[in-house]
Amino acid sequence: QLTSHNDCILGVDVAGMGRDCSVRCYRYGDYVERFDKHNSGGKADHMKVAGQVVNEIRTHSGYSVSVDTIGEGAGVYARLVEICEESDGRLDEKTIISCKYSEAAKNSSGDDLTDITGQYKFANMRAYLFWAVRDWLNPDNGTNAMLPPGGSFIEEATEIKWSFLSNGKIIIEPKEDIKERLGHSTDEFDALANTFHPKAVKMVGSSSEEYYDEEIEDMLY
Repeated sequence: QLTSHNDCILGVDVAGMGRDCSVRCYRYGDYVERFDKHNSGGKADHMKVAGQVVNEIRTHSGYSVSVDTIGEGAGVYARLVEICEESDGRLDEKTIISCKYSEAAKNSSGDDLTDITGQYKFANMRAYLFWAVRDWLNPDNGTNAMLPPGGSFIEEATEIKWSFLSNGKIIIEPKEDIKERLGHSTDEFDALANTFHPKAVKMVGSSSEEYYDEEIEDMLY
């Protein structure tokens, strides 16, 4: 059990039309406390998701937030950055990370990201992040990874397939193929994978000041 709820990497996977749930994954180092899920009813609810995230970063210090910005998450990311910019420096927009699966799997210096052994490289950021979860869960790597009980994560994780491209880089199968077999999207797995984005890992621990509830409402609405 956590003694502090600060210094969290919050992975956010946003639901939209045709998807079941928005998911927030709370990872503190090697401990995932929970996956918070809510059903969007097939409609985009960007302001609700943004409000939930702002409530977390204003009541706890040191959060970094990694939002999937392919599709529906782009609107949530943009609103969170806007809120930070309106906060007069009390919230740092650099702690809100655009996690774009299609981008190159490279670090801030432009070098290829690799697996934990330094052996494998990746076709895109999605492949790197998914493999980072695999490395983290591998008991041989001594991470002491801890996940909450229940939920759909294990079902999702064991269904994902990967392969090598001709250049030797690893690629993950399309989401549509996984969803066809599972019957639903890999929302919990995606939310956890987002927490391994290099920028989110780098920014966790940054300090922030608290807001009052009425200030949040003013900024959101």
